Order: sequence, then structure tokens, then C-alpha cells
Amino acid sequence: MTKPCDLSATEARRLIGLKKLSPTDLLESCIERIEATNPAVNAIVTTVYDSARTDAKAAHDAVQAGQPLGLLHGLPVVIKDLNATKGIRTTLGSPLFKDNVPEHDDSVVSRLRSHGAIILGKTNTPDFGCGSNTKNPLFGATSNPFDLTRTSGGSSGGAGAALATCMAPLANGSDSGASIRNPAAFCGVVGIRPTPGLVASKQRPVGLSLNGVEGPLGRSVADVALLLSALAEYDSMDMLSRPVDPSIFRSLKHVDVSSLRVAYSEDLDFAPVDAVVRDTFKKKLQVISSSFAACDAVNPEMKDAESAYWGVRGLHLLAGSRKLYDQHPQEISSNLRENIESVKDLTAQDMANALVQQTQTYQKFQALFDQYDVLITPVANVLPFPHQQLYPEQLEGRPARHYAEWFSLCYGISLVGHPALSIPAGLDPQGTPFGLQVVGPRFADHRLLEIGQALEFLFASFPELRRPVPDVEVLSAMTKGTT
Repeated sequence: MTKPCDLSATEARRLIGLKKLSPTDLLESCIERIEATNPAVNAIVTTVYDSARTDAKAAHDAVQAGQPLGLLHGLPVVIKDLNATKGIRTTLGSPLFKDNVPEHDDSVVSRLRSHGAIILGKTNTPDFGCGSNTKNPLFGATSNPFDLTRTSGGSSGGAGAALATCMAPLANGSDSGASIRNPAAFCGVVGIRPTPGLVASKQRPVGLSLNGVEGPLGRSVADVALLLSALAEYDSMDMLSRPVDPSIFRSLKHVDVSSLRVAYSEDLDFAPVDAVVRDTFKKKLQVISSSFAACDAVNPEMKDAESAYWGVRGLHLLAGSRKLYDQHPQEISSNLRENIESVKDLTAQDMANALVQQTQTYQKFQALFDQYDVLITPVANVLPFPHQQLYPEQLEGRPARHYAEWFSLCYGISLVGHPALSIPAGLDPQGTPFGLQVVGPRFADHRLLEIGQALEFLFASFPELRRPVPDVEVLSAMTKGTT
């Protein structure tokens, strides 16, 4: 029997508007699911049940009184523990901030509240969001709901695991290198890294950096579009922001997949990708390739992406975290420390070279979309690995160069600033979810979501490509066994 927490966000919001689902009933169902499954996966690290119940009661009363309802009216949303939330502990996953309670919401949280969302709790993240394995010294690891010994990805890993187990219908995330797309892929949900600036943010320390993009996660493309319509906003304080009509994301038109021209790449011409991922990717594509007008292997000419990204990522982290590094060098994550130490002594010429490589890579990449509607790649270079490992130390049989190299399929796209959607495509050989990264032209986020929804419907026709769902009954039983 379907419980309210199992409903999609779009369906739940429709039923609330029709007075067929009370926000209080939806909230209580989500709380019940959190209590049943969160001890097993550790996705949500702070809950605010009392204030959420107060907000849900107010949302219920507004519906009954026939008041105008917000876009997300009555929908519980969980917030990444990097986003400041007024009156709610915000730790950044670090013991340094374990008692930090902000006095104000950041702009993302403020927008969600203004659209009627109910803040239910905070989701786990690696300390300072650095890395794509969600574990930290304050709360520990977030487990993959399909295999509790493996990682949920990151840095929005708590969000991905919470959505997969239906603890909430919607979750926010942020993505510098892979932090929305990897957890979406590893947990079998949907996430989009929007074109930088679409979701305006004043938090990026380098205003023209393409790093640090805020974005939505959900269990379907329609749910992601719903949340994006609440998050997208122009803000003159964001140097990358531009005027946008958020209402366009409230409607996704039908796309005939037989008209799509699809390009694909296993490795973007530079990323080390494990053989099992390449083989799984090929098998997934073989199922659907004949459905398109064209499905061609391409060479995106991104050979300089590795050195370019490491430089611009370093610039972003150096600008935002150097003070923290100087004051607490041994108390920040080893990932963040490694990144800062690798770039803090670079010369101006070194940084200039990285920016030139970024520009040249970007310009070459644009030619793809003269011929194709989308580019499809695997999301991650590896399958979900044991969460005890901070990161995979071997790639294609040789030592990894650094902690981030295993998600280079994602950060190659971050480098050029294109919108990228992570869509679940069944399971991998070890029984965990496998995701496809679907990339569109810059600023074509709405069109990318329409194509993503068409692909989602296509995948549903094939058992080996359908969105996998974890067994929450097993997770609940495991929780009961530990109490």
C-alpha cells in the first residue's frame, strides 16, 4: 500500500491543492519513514519535527481556508548541511561548527520557505562538502540504501539516500565537481547541476567561478523541475545570474525520442573509467540506441580538462577556505587540505594557464551541440565503493592522482559550465544503481529537463533500465534489530 511519503512531489502537491492530502498527514508519514530507516542509512543528521509540525498545521489551515498556495505548499524538504538555516543547526559536517545555529536562512532556504516548503531536517555531507563520499568526523558515513557497506556518493549523499528511501519528497543539493550527480546516480534518484547562475547564489567567493552551483534532487525529472522552478531566480549580486522566468520549469512538453540526435562518450577523452563502468554503460546504451534518430560515439576533445579543472577548483577552494586552512590545518578534511596545499603556492602564470585551458576546452566543447541535442556519459568513473574508503585509490589499474579524479566524468562538465542531469538507469553488476549523465547546451536547462523526462519514460519500458527502489522494509527491520 502506498504511503503519503512514497508519493512523488508533484503528485503530493496536486493532492494537497485538491484537499485530498493534508500537509500534516504527509509530514507525519515522512517522519515515520525517517524514524524507521534513517538509523540504517544515516542520511538526515538533524531533525526539526516540532517546527515542521507547526508549519504543516499552518499549511493545512491555509488549504482549508482557501488561501493562495505556494508552489511547494505543504511539501517537506530536507536541506543540505552546508546551507544556513535560521534556528537550525548547520555544521558543514565539521566538529568546528557542531554548535553553529545561524540567525538567518541563506538565499536558497529562504526561497524554499517563500514557496511554502516545510523544512524537515538537514542532510549529511562530507566536511565542508569536499569530496564525493559522504562521511565526516561529526556524524559518520551515509550508507548506500541498496548496500549499506557502500557509499551513497557526495557531497549531497545524505540528500540522495533520504530521497531514495522516501524520507522526504524533495531535497536541495550543491555541485562543484559532482556533488549532485554522483549521489543521484549512486542512490537511484534524479538530480541536475543547472547552468551556473540559474540558481542565483551570493555564497561563491569567486563571483565568476563556475564551481559551487546550487540545484535540486528528486525521485523523478518532474519533481526536479518542480523544485528548480522554486530555486531559479535572478539576483544582481550573483555575477553569473541572468534574468529568468522560473515558471517555464513548471511545464515540461512531450519530446519524441525518435527525433533526438544523441552523442555519447565513455570517458570525455580524458577521464580514467573502470572497465566495469565502460561495459555497463555500453550495455545500457545498446538497449535504447535504436530509439533515437542518431546515437553516435564522439570525441569531445577535453584532453586538458584534468589540469584545467584542478587549477580552477583550487582557485575556488583557496578563495573560500584559505583562512580556515591557516587557522585549523589539522581539523579540516584531508581532501580540503590536500587541495589547498596543492595550489596555494602556484604562481599567477600557473593560474592563468588553467584559465586559458578552461576557455579552450569550453570553446571546443560547443561544437558538439551543432550536431547533437544531448551528450550522454556515465555519471561516475567507478561503481559505488565501500564507504570506509575515503576515495578509490586505483583507477584503471593505476594509482589515482588525487582524491577527486574518480569523479572526473562529472567535473569535466563542471569545467565547461553546461547543465547536466543525472538519471537512474537500472542497476550495475554489483546490485547498486547506475546513472547516466545527460548534458545539454548552456542555458538550455528547460529543454534538457524535457529530454530527460522523455528518456525517463523510455527507460521505464525496459526492466534493466527502470529506476531501482531500495527495500525500505529490510532497512526498517535492520533498524528495529538495533534498538
